[in-house]
Amino acid sequence: MSRQSLAPGEFFGERSRGVLAHGYRIDLRIATLPAEQVQTHSHEDAHFVLALDGGYRSLAHDPMTPRDRAFGPGALVWNPAGVEHRDCFDVIGGRFLAVSFTPPAGGAQGGPLRLRGRPEVAARRLVGAAARFAPGDELVLQGLALDLSGAVLSAEELDEDPAPEWLWRAREVIGDLATRPGTEVRGVAAELGVHPVSLARRYRRHYRQSPTAAIRQARADRAASLMARGADLAALADEAGYADQSHMTREFVAIYGLTPGRYRALFR
Repeated sequence: MSRQSLAPGEFFGERSRGVLAHGYRIDLRIATLPAEQVQTHSHEDAHFVLALDGGYRSLAHDPMTPRDRAFGPGALVWNPAGVEHRDCFDVIGGRFLAVSFTPPAGGAQGGPLRLRGRPEVAARRLVGAAARFAPGDELVLQGLALDLSGAVLSAEELDEDPAPEWLWRAREVIGDLATRPGTEVRGVAAELGVHPVSLARRYRRHYRQSPTAAIRQARADRAASLMARGADLAALADEAGYADQSHMTREFVAIYGLTPGRYRALFR
């Protein structure tokens, strides 16, 4: 009997909120099938699930939770592409965050995993980031999703020393591309000829900063330099690579700690 294969980004749950962020599908969903109706299946892409309610059952192994017991709220599970399972909630209505993506070739192999620690922090932040999403926030979501992805790379992908030549060029490429509208980690990785997850993992290891943060910082620095010229803020936002003035204000406050208007007033 053939098993059901779900298309990329598809789950047994109704989507209440969904965001596409540069190669990642980030959804807040509600389970729509009772456990007994969930058949063994696989997914064409890889995914994380953060259970926001209790009663979540998974093939993922966790020494702290017996196999015959469901996970409680806050459990973070990883399922590689193609792995057959029947993960589900005990009852209809279980809420969950789903993050789907295509991993690098040769990376993220193996079986389901229960993840703890830093990946849990990124997953929880994705819930809020997806809920309050506004145009221009794709880069923030991608950065958090890349933090998740880096936790499940294969041993080969984690062999990061010595630093490859392309990693030394990464900062220059980010500086060149940061102010282009829509620039994100995937575009930088394409310029370097590597997978976005590889770039994110190695960049953070060697520069102690994520490439997402580097792009946001370079963009804010460019905006700061333009503000001294007294340009109209809406036009300035466009020149610095932001989606709009509101996007620039959110990002500038996050990095500089004050609004563009207040920053500009400091130097008058």
